[in-house]
Amino acid sequence: MLDATRRAGVQGPQLAQAHRDVGRALASTIAGYLPLDEVEIEHVTGRSTGVRVRAGSEPIVVALLRAGLFVAEGIWERLPGSALVLHNHGGNHIDAIPAGRLVVVVDAVINTGRSLRAILDQVGARGAERVVVVALVGYRPAVEALAMEMPGVDFVAARLSDHSYVGRGGTDTGARLLGTAEWRSER
Repeated sequence: MLDATRRAGVQGPQLAQAHRDVGRALASTIAGYLPLDEVEIEHVTGRSTGVRVRAGSEPIVVALLRAGLFVAEGIWERLPGSALVLHNHGGNHIDAIPAGRLVVVVDAVINTGRSLRAILDQVGARGAERVVVVALVGYRPAVEALAMEMPGVDFVAARLSDHSYVGRGGTDTGARLLGTAEWRSER
């Protein structure tokens, strides 16, 4: 599944689906940060017990646009009751996030962490109960530096890389996802 996100020929809807698949897989890690309540459920063999996210503790998934959208959708799909907030650098929906909740900030790639720092400051100012950053791939030195700088933030990456790379055009994750790699504005 992770290999599909790295293949040069995988683009558009096929790449978006691969990102969602990774998000669905990472959702189980995010679930470990949530408070759970034991509940009684009707099972095919009779009454049984199960768990659900404690009411009022459902996570808020913040997708950093453009490239974080599809990984965030996969996480959101697997955590019923969660909210999905779309964030771009021109608009700010983070101000509407209620305090006291787990906030999951999702981006496809962490290269330097520069854009992430500002968002994490905003989320922290909103009074998040806990903050988890999720990335498809993170440049190991940048993720390690962010973790040292922000000890109250947890970092989850599907893959850590020892190579930093900022894409352009056909190598940019967002452009490959949205089919805009050949546009003049992407070069």
